[in-house]
Amino acid sequence: MPLVREVNVRDWTGFEAEVGKILDSFQASRGCGTGHSSNPLFRGHADQRWPLATTLERFSNKSWSIEKYYRLVLSVLPAINSLTPRAWELDPHMKVDEGYLGPPPGYEFMIYLRHHGFPSPLLDWTRSPYVAAFFAFASRPPPGCEAVAVYGFREYVGQGKTWSGGEPYIIGLGPYAVTHERHYAQQCEYTICKKQVGTSHHYCSHEEALQIRGEEQNIMTKLLIPATERGRFMRKLDSMNIHAYSLLRDETALIKTLAFREIEEREDP
Repeated sequence: MPLVREVNVRDWTGFEAEVGKILDSFQASRGCGTGHSSNPLFRGHADQRWPLATTLERFSNKSWSIEKYYRLVLSVLPAINSLTPRAWELDPHMKVDEGYLGPPPGYEFMIYLRHHGFPSPLLDWTRSPYVAAFFAFASRPPPGCEAVAVYGFREYVGQGKTWSGGEPYIIGLGPYAVTHERHYAQQCEYTICKKQVGTSHHYCSHEEALQIRGEEQNIMTKLLIPATERGRFMRKLDSMNIHAYSLLRDETALIKTLAFREIEEREDP
C-alpha cells in the first residue's frame, strides 16, 4: 500500500488548514521518539497526474549509477567554467562512495546545474508550502487537468528509518549548500532516491520507494486543489511577494510576473 495520502482541497482556506495539520504534526513529533524529526518539505505539480519524477528520469531512460552521473557532471565542468563567471572545482580522481548516506559527489555543482535545467537526479522541494503552491499554479493548466497537486513530505518522524538490501530508499540532503541564489530564494531542499544494483548504487524513482510500507518514515501527503482556483491562489501569493521574479531572480521571470499582473490578473475571476 503506497504511503501517499491524498486530500481534496476546495480553496485557499482549505489549503491553509491542511498545511497547518502537516506543520502541527511536525511540532508534535519533535518532542516524541528518540530519533531525528525532519522539517516538512513541499513540492508543487501543475497537474495532479504527474508522478514524483526527477528531471533526469524524464530526460533519460538509462539507469545511472552515482559514479556514472558524477562523470557526466565532470564532462560539462570545462564549458561551465569557461563560459560563466564562476569557477567550480571538482576532483576528477575522487573515489566515489556510492553507498554514502549523504549528498552525492559534486552536490553543490549539481544544484547549480539543476537550477539551470540540466537533467538531475535531485528532486527539488521547498520548506515553504506557499512557494510550492506558486509552482503548482504558475503555468496555465495543461489540457485535461482538473487539479494541481501540492505534496507535503516528511522523511524522519522521530523513529529513525529502515530499509532492506536492494530496496530503493530516499535520502534528504538538507538546506545547506554554496550554490545558485535561487536555492535560497526558493527555500530549497533536495532528495535523492537510490538502490543497490549488484555492486553499484543507482539513482531510481521516488515513486518506487513510496510503495514500501512503513508508518514511521517517508510520510507523504498529496493535496489536490482544483485548477479553477488558479487566479485566486496567484493573486494571494503575489500579495505575499511570492511570484516568478522573487523566486527565479532573472529578467525572464520579471517579464512573466508583469504579464501576470497586467494581463492574467485582470482577466481571471
